[in-house]
Amino acid sequence: MITLTTPPQINSVLGGTAPIAYNKLVLGPFTMDGVTQTVRGTLRLTSTASPSMQPITGTLTITVPSSDVTVEVAQLDFYRRITSNSGQNTAVLGIIETAQASLENGLISLGLIGGTRTAGV
Repeated sequence: MITLTTPPQINSVLGGTAPIAYNKLVLGPFTMDGVTQTVRGTLRLTSTASPSMQPITGTLTITVPSSDVTVEVAQLDFYRRITSNSGQNTAVLGIIETAQASLENGLISLGLIGGTRTAGV
């Protein structure tokens, strides 16, 4: 969970002036693909002050081969695309590899899969 520094304010009453701060951002569900070197997920914005307010959803896509990061939240008319640098791309690939290794090693240690894990895809 990420607590937003400057949360978006959404009116809780149509035509009114009762803004609600959507201050909590969660990425999930998401997928990390070591083969295509991508991360894709759903962003979910909620309000800790007014948890009964409807969540606002969007998307996040990180594509390492093209150094492309996009965040889109259509309900807020928000779209941002940036180009990631080589250090950021290396970090994303490290996160994907670490997650994949943890899952694969876990399956082996539980005895669900017989084998030895090696790095790579």
